[in-house]
Amino acid sequence: MAELRTLIMPCAGRSSRYPGVRPKWMLTLPEGEIALARAAASLPDDSFDRIVIAIRADHEERYECRALLKRVFGARADIVVLPHETRGPADTVAQTIARAGVEGAIAIKDADSFFMPSTLPDTSFVSVSDVRQSPRMTNVGAKSFAVINGENLIVDMVEKSLASNHVSVGLYGFADAERFLDIFGAIAEANREGEIFVSHVMSRGIRDGLIVKPHIVEGLIDVGTLDDWRRYTRTRGTIVTDIDGVVFRNHSRYFAPLWDEPDEPIAENIAALRTWEQDGAQIVFMTARPEEYRGRTEAALRQHGLNPHALIMDCRHGRRFLVNDHAGTNPYPSAVAVSLERNSTALGDHLSDWR
Repeated sequence: MAELRTLIMPCAGRSSRYPGVRPKWMLTLPEGEIALARAAASLPDDSFDRIVIAIRADHEERYECRALLKRVFGARADIVVLPHETRGPADTVAQTIARAGVEGAIAIKDADSFFMPSTLPDTSFVSVSDVRQSPRMTNVGAKSFAVINGENLIVDMVEKSLASNHVSVGLYGFADAERFLDIFGAIAEANREGEIFVSHVMSRGIRDGLIVKPHIVEGLIDVGTLDDWRRYTRTRGTIVTDIDGVVFRNHSRYFAPLWDEPDEPIAENIAALRTWEQDGAQIVFMTARPEEYRGRTEAALRQHGLNPHALIMDCRHGRRFLVNDHAGTNPYPSAVAVSLERNSTALGDHLSDWR
């Protein structure tokens, strides 16, 4: 069995690409968890036995981060508070290793990317994604790239230059924390100014003989900038929709066609709803149909490929208002209303900016 690693999560950066909001690692995802928790979930839970999180002293003073992180991770997490701004992510990691007494194998995970967890290599590694499989990735030129040879080893890391098809996704593994400190120290000594990234340490280590394997990930979600974050959260929003006259042709209690008769799908609107659901939307259906029709109504929705997050029965036949708050991470307008002509097939046109 591979040695369990210490997971280091450096959260002491400037967050300059997230102006005007809380530090990005604290932001709440549509599913309700903070970004840092989702980032940690990108690793298999049985691949590490300790989490060390580095935060800034000013963030601790303002947001009481220690208490927040203990609520999220429990006793498993150790928190290191750094009193001063570091020279970049690699410096943050180096100070964290020294202050927390980290030994042995480590994994370093950024807070602004999420992906499906998969088995980690036993050696040092870099998690990568093929940009050709990530059509929605933005700001590609600001990322770091891994150059992989024919023996499936990483032979170089190149920062902010499109050197290959494999972009680093913010998870690095080093077989030994002490080796990381030695390599970082050599870089810092040779270059006393400028920001030092973890990819710089990895690149220097490779040149010094470090064996590094690529770790290919799937399901990448990149929220490196505030625009990326907003684009992601927008597609994970909630759609609240009526049923009769929108999903199915209008049926009613008293006038034909009746609720007891088979539902007639409005194919165009159902296709649009299925597409948004596949993108991550949560769909809440509301209807004036009484509670006694819940079973057959839900069955009809599922028959047409729709999966209700909630089905609210007995709604009044009248106007409906949607109210929501807005903020920097959920910008105005955070609530949108669509009044669709009964039995219209144009639902997709009215929500064309969903993405």
